[in-house]
Amino acid sequence: MKILITGASGFIGSHLTQAMLKQGHQVMACVRNVNALPAASKLTIIKVDFTHDHSSSDWLPRLNGIDLVINCVGIIQQTGSQSFEALHTAAPIALFDASVTAGVKQVIQISALGAEADAISQYHRTKQQADAHLMSLPLNWNILLPSIVYGTGAKSMALFRAVASLPLIPLIDKGDQAIQPIHIDDVIRVVEAIIADDNIQQQRFELVGPQAITFKQLYSQLRPWLGLGRARFISLPYTLALIAGRSAGFLPQTPINKDSVQMLRNGNTADVEPLIKQFSFTPMSFEQSLQNAPAQQADRWHAGLYFLKPLLRLSIAFLWIFTAIVSCFFYPVDSSYAMLAMVGISGIWASFILYGAAAVDLVIGIALLLSYRIRLVGIIQISIILLYMLVITLSLAEQWLHPFGPISKNIPLLMAISIMLVLERKQWTTKP
Repeated sequence: MKILITGASGFIGSHLTQAMLKQGHQVMACVRNVNALPAASKLTIIKVDFTHDHSSSDWLPRLNGIDLVINCVGIIQQTGSQSFEALHTAAPIALFDASVTAGVKQVIQISALGAEADAISQYHRTKQQADAHLMSLPLNWNILLPSIVYGTGAKSMALFRAVASLPLIPLIDKGDQAIQPIHIDDVIRVVEAIIADDNIQQQRFELVGPQAITFKQLYSQLRPWLGLGRARFISLPYTLALIAGRSAGFLPQTPINKDSVQMLRNGNTADVEPLIKQFSFTPMSFEQSLQNAPAQQADRWHAGLYFLKPLLRLSIAFLWIFTAIVSCFFYPVDSSYAMLAMVGISGIWASFILYGAAAVDLVIGIALLLSYRIRLVGIIQISIILLYMLVITLSLAEQWLHPFGPISKNIPLLMAISIMLVLERKQWTTKP
């Protein structure tokens, strides 16, 4: 079978891609970044811009000979042009319309549990709009509505593990909101069963684990899995949690935002019996999945560094911005010129270097704050610091012996920037 999978580099999409390849299918993987997937036989990687490909004519050339479409595109947080409306609604609707024209035999839509027209979160409402449009089309469609899906590379569970590793674990209200997480392997089993059975058509399936657990129970299970001590909790009123989510949402790549707080508070559960009856298997419990995959050192590091990652970037941004402001407005200009004169810079060049360097510092800080071109900005930072150290070493070598360490302090700063570059890589995956 020839299968087109959108969002093939994401968590669910990448797992489905590998599963379909193992089944011997030919897969057309639609991704934003063609380097996000490893090359494989029977795999064709197609670059797709889901923020702009909103016409059926954009998709028709990609559907030539396609038997099955699996739409896995989804985001938790909106960033720039990557909006819920664009990725959850406009792009899938164009894809579904094109599937009708191209004569695609079957479409599987990976939606989300709670995707209803009256849902609180925009995440769910935009998912539902695509679901409703698909249901109106003359297609063999099936819609999967999974609860929180976990497994290797799951971002949501990575957040929960990080929260569980905190000395004091914050709970929204009492932490009694219930969720019913399902393992990615069970999601794949459902997809494989649908593909194998032509009688499964035009149905919606809620994909959940066998039991509901509260967030307090979830953290209480994750903490010993990470090899940490007894969980200690602190109750965070929903109003305060929502304010924190809204504030964090203004910055890119932050783990908490308004929608995620709303979804956490509402919980995410459904009856598992229809799933068991339809597909003749019982999904793996969350507790069993932890027993099957003991935590490794990398899991503990990832949990501990999860919240430190954005804080490291923001702290380095603060350093550059603060330095720029102090250099321009607070530190005595005459003292700055005197230091520049000590390295042979004077006259008009002194003003140019002083304010030009401050402008560069400010731009670097803002770029870090907005998480813009992190790798390039990191290389620029390291280059500037090394150049600064070289000039000082050649002209004012005695500064190495200064008790305040104006030069030697750059060594840990270089290490911090290097660590930031590693942590900001987008290819890392985690479990479970």
